[in-house]
Amino acid sequence: MIPVRVNSFNENGLGEPEQDANTALTELDKGLRSGRVGEQCEAIVRFPRLFEKYPFPILINASLLKLADLFRIGNNFLRVWVLQVCQQSEKHLDKILNVDEFVRRIYSVIHSNDPVARALTLRTLGSVAGIIPERQQVHHSIRRSLDSHDTVEVEAAIYAAMQFAAQSKTFALSMCNKISDMIRGLATPANMKLQLIPILQHMHHDTHSAALVRQLCTELLPSYPAQEFVSVTLKTLTQLAAATLVDIPSQVTLLLEYLREDPRWAVKAQVVRDLRALAQVGAHLWPAGAVEALLEVADTTPYELLLSRILDILLVLAQSAATCQAQLGSDSPLMSLCERSSYSANPTVAAKAVQVMTDVVCYCSREDVAHDVYRTVDTVELLFLVVAPTEDCSRQLSTCLRCAVCLCRHRSDLVPRFVQLLGAQLVAQDLHRVLLCEALGAIGGFQAGALVPILPDLLQLLQSCQGSREKVMLCTLIFQTMLTYEWPLEIRKAVEAVSEKADLWANYRIARSAARYGHHAVAANIFGRLQENVASEQLHFWLVSLEALCRGETALQGGQLPGTVQRIETAVTHCCKATAALKAASTPAHSLQFATDYTRLRGEFLQCLAQLAHACHSLCTAPPPAVASSVAESSRDPLQRFGHITAQLRKCVKDFRLCGEMYWKLYQSAFDADPASLANIQILQQMCVLMAHTLERVSQATYQEDPVLDFSDSIYQQSNLETQQLVKRCQQASALAQQLPQAEGPKVISHQHVEILLRQVEVLSQTPLYIPRFFFQVLQSTSVKLAISPQPRVPGEPIAVQSGSQLAVKVEGVILHGRRWAGRFRQTAAVTVTVSCQLQQPRTAQLQPDTKMGEAAGGSVLTQTVSPHRDYFTAQFLLAFPVGGQYMLLVEAAVLDERGDIWRTGPRASMAVKAHEEPTQRQLPHRQGAGFMHRERNVSELTSEMNVLIIWQIID
Repeated sequence: MIPVRVNSFNENGLGEPEQDANTALTELDKGLRSGRVGEQCEAIVRFPRLFEKYPFPILINASLLKLADLFRIGNNFLRVWVLQVCQQSEKHLDKILNVDEFVRRIYSVIHSNDPVARALTLRTLGSVAGIIPERQQVHHSIRRSLDSHDTVEVEAAIYAAMQFAAQSKTFALSMCNKISDMIRGLATPANMKLQLIPILQHMHHDTHSAALVRQLCTELLPSYPAQEFVSVTLKTLTQLAAATLVDIPSQVTLLLEYLREDPRWAVKAQVVRDLRALAQVGAHLWPAGAVEALLEVADTTPYELLLSRILDILLVLAQSAATCQAQLGSDSPLMSLCERSSYSANPTVAAKAVQVMTDVVCYCSREDVAHDVYRTVDTVELLFLVVAPTEDCSRQLSTCLRCAVCLCRHRSDLVPRFVQLLGAQLVAQDLHRVLLCEALGAIGGFQAGALVPILPDLLQLLQSCQGSREKVMLCTLIFQTMLTYEWPLEIRKAVEAVSEKADLWANYRIARSAARYGHHAVAANIFGRLQENVASEQLHFWLVSLEALCRGETALQGGQLPGTVQRIETAVTHCCKATAALKAASTPAHSLQFATDYTRLRGEFLQCLAQLAHACHSLCTAPPPAVASSVAESSRDPLQRFGHITAQLRKCVKDFRLCGEMYWKLYQSAFDADPASLANIQILQQMCVLMAHTLERVSQATYQEDPVLDFSDSIYQQSNLETQQLVKRCQQASALAQQLPQAEGPKVISHQHVEILLRQVEVLSQTPLYIPRFFFQVLQSTSVKLAISPQPRVPGEPIAVQSGSQLAVKVEGVILHGRRWAGRFRQTAAVTVTVSCQLQQPRTAQLQPDTKMGEAAGGSVLTQTVSPHRDYFTAQFLLAFPVGGQYMLLVEAAVLDERGDIWRTGPRASMAVKAHEEPTQRQLPHRQGAGFMHRERNVSELTSEMNVLIIWQIID
């Protein structure tokens, strides 16, 4: 029998119940107290994960104090692991509450006779330099250890000196001369000088020190011409210049001098890396002639690797407006070099040169500067024809295809040319077919029908290809091409044949692409076949919801129902089924909240359209009564003389506005959505607003024009293909609204008005629903965890306070970032925490005599906006309870991005507070002063209790 090692620490990896912070900390504390070194080490290494999962100050403070105590009494082996924990938990160190006690326990080991223990102490103190930058005793210990005769201790002191120099201006200034003397001193070994020189990069706290350090390093370059010394010194000077910015011109000049004159490859490689770093920091600060000098070196070097590294620098410089403005001409040195390099036998060099040319041309297109784009297009085409048939050039082909997509984005007239080129290569050979399909999909997304010329080739490839990924990509291209066309029978049969032979995951991806491009009949058939082939109940209901949603959208496009109202009602029924299935598919780990709300709002919008259609038909089926004229005169509303339809249209206005508000709330909750998904929600909201404005023009006697979303050509051109079609339908509906007749006399509701409204209903109801990507995929994940104190001693019971007193509520939170595929679409700049207090069960006998006190006790809302520090934030509130009763506290968090837009992401947490009443003055008149002191004492006790509370409630 094979022995199995039992793990005493719960990792929650095999379905074990989730632990709270206290339980996990208790288990790790047991490991720290164990007599076995192995269990102690195992407990120590699990602390970083505990900090990531529960990054709250009380837990981190208690944990690090335990580790510091173990560092004090343990051996060097345990100290190494404690050092690793401190280095891995750098962003949580500033949450230590008892910094003095933590440092005291660590610093006590510095007096040990063991140099290894002192070295570990110095490294640990250096790793926590961010929270103790100005501790003079630590500074003194570092200076003293630099003079030690033990190499291990000196190297540890050098590490600590670098960490403290980066954090403390005082330490950096005091150590400047010390470091300089050690570097110049003959007694310092060469390898130690190489470790000391990087410390000088942090001496940039004032101009005088930066100038002295730069002078020292400049003197070291000729004094120590060895390869390692030159590389380290140049890197230090570069980082110093990047921090000060004022030395960038002189540093660029110095680096170019070494690039031209120093023949050693290691030095040249370091110079190229430093030049690229300076280009990223401040390309506009490069001196005049520096780019030309760099181009001259690239033009004269016989080494292709050096030319490739220089092109990397030019790629960064091409992102700067200053460089592009100086190299706009087709005969400029930059464009000439890139054009010559594009014909290089090395495909990597050619690809980088073409990318630089493309960046310059795209800059000219953005700035409306005249330029010769076709020379760049020719080089892109030539590179494509060279690398496309080569099996080992996938990276260069990707660069070339990105250049083609970028050119098509800025110049729409180039789309047919590149579509024809890529389509021909797609048919000619089997290599890189997925890359070619991705590029064709990106180019085809700029214009509707851009891929129509190669549609026969796509069908031919679809019938002959074998790979599942290729089938999915080809089907996606066909869906994109047929976005604005009717489906021929041949194409429908080809797609059905592929879906019958492909595997289940490929079928799901094909159906998802069809739903995203509005081909819901194809998607519904595939989703229907997949329902019984999944492994869990949640996935089954997810597919059921997708099929129901697609069935409803198919019914809107025609189907077997003749009337618009019947089609809308059928679609609403399917939306209700889809919403119910989504609720059944939701789990605590995957709530599907966005998909559920999106589907529900789609049904609400269609219901509003159906209600509007019924209201328009009521003009004929429910004519105005005989008393309508007298009602209009008495109410001074002339439109009341048209009877039932007036009230119905006004009700539809409220429904459309309410639906638009719900779409706006959905928009605010989608913080992690991609821009295309947000544009989809915004346009659907503006459809509601557009219909509300149109109905107000018809049903309101006094209507004031209110600007709606600008459906201009600029928005139409800059958006993707699905958004373009939605905008086009909105433009059609807006054009119909402009055809409403304007009466010169009294306002009327005529059959012409009703006919235009019904045509708008038909246009908007037959607009395909392009299900956004965020419905299926989350490309970034941002969540907020909250911890609220105080908490009741028994979960579920209210917190007891004295009426007329105040309660201090502390809200702590952490922002968690999950896995992301396409980078972050937006960053979290601040968090708005809102605490509302509402009286639930008042004492009616006491609220009746004092009306003002009753109004004050009705509820209060407090808001505070805080900026997170390393994804952690905290806010404190002081809530008053003027009268006795049961109160409900609701805590909600909202995220602000870097643009200042607010996103209602949540979470929400609630807690109950019970305010006890004091004895009346008539019962205890002589204890009034004592009662006041008693209340103050209760507030103090509650506050101190809150500070030491270790029971946490984590709200996901």
